[in-house]
Amino acid sequence: MQHWQALLDSAGEGIWGLDLEGNCTFVNRMAVHTFGFASEELVGSNMHELVHHHYPDGRHFPGSECPIYDVVRKNKVLRQITDTMFRKDGSSFVAEISAQPVIAGSRVVGVVVTFREVTELRQQQEDLKKAYELAEQKTAELDAVIESMPHGVYIATPDDKIRSNHVAKMMSGGEFPHELKTLENALAGEWSTATVRTSDRWIRSVAAPILLNGKVLGGVAVNTDVTQARLQDEALMKSEKLAAVGQLASSIAHEINNPLESITNLLYLIRQSMSMDDVQHYAMLAQGELARVTEITLQTLRFNRQHSKPIEVDIADLMRTVLALYTGRILVRNVDTDVKLKAAPRVMALEGEIRQVINNLIRNSLDAMSRGGKLMVRLHRERDSHSEADGVRLTIADTGEGISPKMQDHLFEAFQTTKELTGTGLGLWVSKGIIEKHGGRIRVRTRRGEGHGTVFSVWLPVKASSSLAARVS
Repeated sequence: MQHWQALLDSAGEGIWGLDLEGNCTFVNRMAVHTFGFASEELVGSNMHELVHHHYPDGRHFPGSECPIYDVVRKNKVLRQITDTMFRKDGSSFVAEISAQPVIAGSRVVGVVVTFREVTELRQQQEDLKKAYELAEQKTAELDAVIESMPHGVYIATPDDKIRSNHVAKMMSGGEFPHELKTLENALAGEWSTATVRTSDRWIRSVAAPILLNGKVLGGVAVNTDVTQARLQDEALMKSEKLAAVGQLASSIAHEINNPLESITNLLYLIRQSMSMDDVQHYAMLAQGELARVTEITLQTLRFNRQHSKPIEVDIADLMRTVLALYTGRILVRNVDTDVKLKAAPRVMALEGEIRQVINNLIRNSLDAMSRGGKLMVRLHRERDSHSEADGVRLTIADTGEGISPKMQDHLFEAFQTTKELTGTGLGLWVSKGIIEKHGGRIRVRTRRGEGHGTVFSVWLPVKASSSLAARVS
């Protein structure tokens, strides 16, 4: 019996035995420890009344309904049922219970009951179930949010499976546009943004990796149809170009009018003159004025020259071309010019667009000095401090009245102007777009009051940027 008891006590589960009346015939150490009773209190006592006397909801549990007794009554094996049991101190726990009949000859003489406490396991299962239900709820909420977004949403996993919302299916049939590489970059762990033209629309894509503990689980991209915005921007740019052409035409007309008036006066003097020496002198002056008209015409033709692809552009030559067109305005407004154009490499760019930027900046500077002042133009070679790319720095400064602090924060936004009646509010917005498209930067410094004036600084890379090549393509 001692050897048998030692074997029972070494078991990892609680074990007790019952006779046919339901009284305890033996109990092992685990059962004693779990129930909190002494073995003497258990052996010989009715186990149901001691440890199995109530339902989980607190109702009394009569022995006639106890499934453990069915092993005797019905000779039925009980296999791993989960039920509530009670300790001596009245506390309860969840146990997994099994019971086998003890058969002597052909007759049932008792029952062996085994159990193990599964309260913690049951709690873990409940927590897991709640977590699963919460995850399902959050997933449903996330799905609802994704489906309600007015953008195309694509979620990709490393095994090349892509899930998309209904807007994405409307935009591209659910397939991610092959023109975009943002989702591919996201799967590689990189954030990226790109705008491309597909067969029938413009799409802007913003993508990011899905990370968990530093590991890339997938990528998500949000695509927006920006076709209408692009068309509006292009229309605004065209209107700004037309406005610039109109202002340029006015300047050219003014420039040509002065020498034409001089020629008219000289021709009158030639007709009235009786001296051949005077006639020759007046004719030479008239010839000089005609040469001036020819120069203005040639500069105008150069200004109008456009290229559809990037070419090597001499920024210094562009500066001289634009400044020549404003010679008359510079003289009339009593503006001193200080031009220093150092040797600089040619820049791969769209010549017409860069000329438009220079024209905008010089015109703005002259407009800011209606009562005279000083226009300073500088050009030199400069390497970018961030990317180490070779480039050129163009600076246009004036001693005008400066820009108000209220306007400074919105200077490069569309329809923002300091000229009220004569400005379109698009020049600097278009100029910034052109410079950034070329991979460059444009900055402004301004001051009002003593030492007033404004400085615009433009940096352009020597090599054509990838964004410019893509836009041109």
